Amino acid sequence: MQPITEPSVHLLDFRDGNPAYDRFDVLWLLVDLDKQPMTVSDQSEDFRLAEGDLVVFPSLLSGAGEFEAMRFVGPKMTLTNGESTLPLLTAGIEFPEFPSILIQHLDISSLQDIYEAPFNAVLQQQSSKHNLRDIFSSDEEAYNQFWDDPPVARRRGPPGGDPWLISLEECIIWIKTLDGKSFHGGLNVKTDNVEL
Repeated sequence: MQPITEPSVHLLDFRDGNPAYDRFDVLWLLVDLDKQPMTVSDQSEDFRLAEGDLVVFPSLLSGAGEFEAMRFVGPKMTLTNGESTLPLLTAGIEFPEFPSILIQHLDISSLQDIYEAPFNAVLQQQSSKHNLRDIFSSDEEAYNQFWDDPPVARRRGPPGGDPWLISLEECIIWIKTLDGKSFHGGLNVKTDNVEL
């Protein structure tokens, strides 16, 4: 797995309504990685995902929690047919939970430096005044505890069926990407000014 230093936030949607609701209990695998998704407007750059990035599907927000629509991009895998795939790993509902496979490859003391700004960007897509501290009711001790002892997403039972193979080209619409460099002092934000 590549080092995670500047994860980007990708806002995506599904082409055919919302096929995800029946598939929350299975592993989501993004396939056709060499293809480009449909876009809502002309994008000047190619769509690129990296391990550790955050993927957000705004159409999955139901009101259950601010992070229910977010997934972490996991380490690249190879299917039995030899095709490369990226798993989209659950990330919590009311607050972020880190997939254990990512935690195993990260220095816990660096999590806040890596993910605080991207998490805030996810929240600010829902409300420009919202940030991660609000999730903890601005309780500084609880906020620090979150980063010192981060919650790890644990599977609550066996997978509910075969993995869901999501074609990047056939199933996904790319809304915009908030480049990870922009969270750490850069200004490389790719956007198309779409209201969510």
